[in-house]
Amino acid sequence: MIDLSDLVHDEDFCTTFTVVKKADPKWIKGEVFYTELEIEVEGIVLPSSSEDIELLPEADRVNGLKSFFTDECAFEITDDEKTSDICIYKGKKYKLLHVFDYSANGYYKAIGSLIGDES
Repeated sequence: MIDLSDLVHDEDFCTTFTVVKKADPKWIKGEVFYTELEIEVEGIVLPSSSEDIELLPEADRVNGLKSFFTDECAFEITDDEKTSDICIYKGKKYKLLHVFDYSANGYYKAIGSLIGDES
């Protein structure tokens, strides 16, 4: 297998983006609260290709899809929209829809859908 982790940090391709991870919910006085952990990572951000889009269910094929590549943290998604990771890139937030664990090749990949501006 080819280790592509060097490419993720190549100055010709890489940029920085933020991964927002939600911790397990905490119940406080009958209300659920999620704490967030923001991780600044270095990686590659590209528009999603037609091959990437074909991997998604038709209902998730929306405009504003980006592919995120990094070797600094594993991406996570869940069936619950409230706990899937969010990537923030150039002031825009992308909810992760699909994750690929290519850690054997030195990186992780995720496809995210635009959900709005960073607030």
